[in-house]
Amino acid sequence: MGVKENGGSGRLSRPPEWRDFIMKRFLSLVLAMLIAITMLIIPASAENYATAVVKGGWLRLRAEASASSETISAYFTGTQVTIIGTSGEWYYVLTPDGHYGFMNSNYLTVTGSSSGSTTTESTAYIYAANGKPVRMRSGPSTDYGVVASYSVGTQVKVLISGADWSKIRVGTRTGYIMSKFLSVTNITPSTPSSSYTAYVTASNGKPVRMRTGAGTNYSVISTYSVGTQVTVLEYGKTWCRIRVNGYTGYMMTKFLTTTQPTVISSAALNKNTVWPGETLTVTTNPANANVSYEWLNDAGARLGTGSTYTVKTSDTGRRIRVRVTGKNGTTGSVVSGWAAVQGNGTVGTVYQLKALTLNTTNAVVGTTLTATIAPSGATANIYWYLDNGTYLGYGSSYTVQPNALGRRIFAYAEGTNSTTGTATSAYTDTVTAGATPSIVLSSVTLYNYSPTVGTVLTATIAPANATATILWYRDDNVYLGTGMTYTVTATDVGHRIYAWAQGTGSTSGNVTSPYTQQVTAGTSYRIDSVTLNNLNPIVGQTLVASVAPYGATATITWYRDDSKILSYGATYTVQADDIGYSIYVWAEGTGNTTGSATSKITSEVKAN
Repeated sequence: MGVKENGGSGRLSRPPEWRDFIMKRFLSLVLAMLIAITMLIIPASAENYATAVVKGGWLRLRAEASASSETISAYFTGTQVTIIGTSGEWYYVLTPDGHYGFMNSNYLTVTGSSSGSTTTESTAYIYAANGKPVRMRSGPSTDYGVVASYSVGTQVKVLISGADWSKIRVGTRTGYIMSKFLSVTNITPSTPSSSYTAYVTASNGKPVRMRTGAGTNYSVISTYSVGTQVTVLEYGKTWCRIRVNGYTGYMMTKFLTTTQPTVISSAALNKNTVWPGETLTVTTNPANANVSYEWLNDAGARLGTGSTYTVKTSDTGRRIRVRVTGKNGTTGSVVSGWAAVQGNGTVGTVYQLKALTLNTTNAVVGTTLTATIAPSGATANIYWYLDNGTYLGYGSSYTVQPNALGRRIFAYAEGTNSTTGTATSAYTDTVTAGATPSIVLSSVTLYNYSPTVGTVLTATIAPANATATILWYRDDNVYLGTGMTYTVTATDVGHRIYAWAQGTGSTSGNVTSPYTQQVTAGTSYRIDSVTLNNLNPIVGQTLVASVAPYGATATITWYRDDSKILSYGATYTVQADDIGYSIYVWAEGTGNTTGSATSKITSEVKAN
C-alpha cells in the first residue's frame, strides 16, 4: 500500500530500522553522561591503583560521597580495599567482594599500590597446637562467615601475609585465616589430635553435669565445679567425650574451654558483726578477678548487686552475706561468711576514736598492761607491739613477757562497729625483769598422738600451777593456732603436729611437746547423689534433701528454676510465691566429703 502524501487521515509509518537508530543514539547519550559524571572523581593511576585497610571498627561503603548516602555494605577492621579515585575526603573503592562505592578516607589506612602488594605466592602449612582443624573465613575477622575448615598439615598458598590475618588459597578456594595458624614448615602438633586438656567453665559459676551419653536424656554420672581439669577424648560440636579422675562420660562442648580459667576461690567480708549505717565490703581471691555481686540475707532476700552494701535499719536482727560470681573470663561462684546485724532497728551514735591510754608505763615482766579508749561508748580492736614493730598480741590487756626485756611497749586501737578512726598509746618505760619467777615450765604433753581429721588435741603443762601460752604448729612450721586445744583439719593430713608452751606471769621457760603421728583422713566420702522426698510439691509441704552415700556431709542450697536462692539446709517449706515454679537443690561436700551433686527438678509448685 502506498504512502499517503495528503493531510488525510492516514498516518506516516516509520520502518523498524529507524526505531533502532533512535534507541542507539539515546543509549550513546546516556553513556556519555555517565562518563562525564565519573570524570568528577579524580582518578588514581590506571596502571597502579592504591590499596588501603579499614580501621576503627567497621566502615560503611556508600553509593555516593556523602555520609547521608545509601549504605551498600559494611566492612570490618583489616579489610583491604582498592582505591580507584578520590572525591574530597572520600575514596572511590573496590571491595574484596566486588562492590564499588565510597568510603570516608579518615577511616582508611593507605598501605601502598595494588601492584606493590601483589607478591610472589609463598607456600605455608596449616598448624594448630591442639591438632584440631582450622577455619578459613570470607574476610579478615571472626565476624566473617566460615568458608571451609582444613586439617593440620594442609598445604596452602599465601597471597597476602599480615600480622593477624593472611589471605590464602587452597585449591580453587580463596579466603582468610589467622596468621598464627600458618607455618612455613609442616609441623606435627605435640598434642595428639585424639585427646587434649580442657577445663570446665560456666557463665553462672554453677557446677556442670557429666552424663553417660551425648544427650540430656542420659543419666548424670557426676557434676564438676568450674575450673576442673578434664581430658577430652572425642570432640563434638555439641557434646564431648571426656575423662575426669578415672570417670569417663559426656559433657556439653559449650561448658569446656582450652584456656585455663581464672576461678574465684574465696570471698571474705570486712566484718562479721555490723550495725545499721555501716558498710560491708568483700575481698575476693584472686583479687583482680572480674566478678558480679549478689548481697543476700538469711531469709533469701536479695539486698543489692554492688561491690559494697550499706546496712539498713530494716536489716537489724538478720544475717547478711554476699555471693560472688565470675564474669568476663573469670569463672566460679563462692559465698562469703555471714555478718550479723546488731542494734535495735535504729542507727546508733557514731564515735571517733580520740585517745588510747595505758594503766601504767612501768613495764616489768609479768605485769599486766591494760589499754583504755576514749570517748566512752566507743569500741575498738586493740593490738600490742614492741618499739621495733614486733607484734605481741591482741586484746584490751597484755601480760609482759621475757622477750620484751630491754624494749618498750605500746598499744594501737582501730575503731569497730559504730566507731571510726585509730589511736596509738604512749610508750611504756623500758621493760625490766623484776623479781625472778618462782615457777619454771617442765613439760607440755598431748593426750592423743594418733589424730585423724576432726580430732580435738589437748595440751597439758607441768607443773600443774604453771601458766603458759600454748601455740600449735605442724612439722612444716605452719602456725595452726593458740590455746589449750586444737581441732585437726583436712589440710593437716600427712603432717605431724606439736605444741609449744611459753611461760606467762610468774612462770618462766618454754617447752615443746612430742610430735603426733602423721594425721590421717579417717573415713572420707564423695557425694554420689542428692534426692528429694517429694517431686510434686504443694504450698505448705516440707521438702527434705538426702545426700548419698550415708555418712557424707554437705552444704545444701535450695533453688527455684528462675535461679532464685530459696534457703540453705536439709529442708525447705514450700511458700505461696513458689507457685508456678519448679524447685531443686545443689549439694556441695564439706568436712571429709568431696564432690557435688544436683537433685532432680520438681514439677511446678501448686496451691494447697
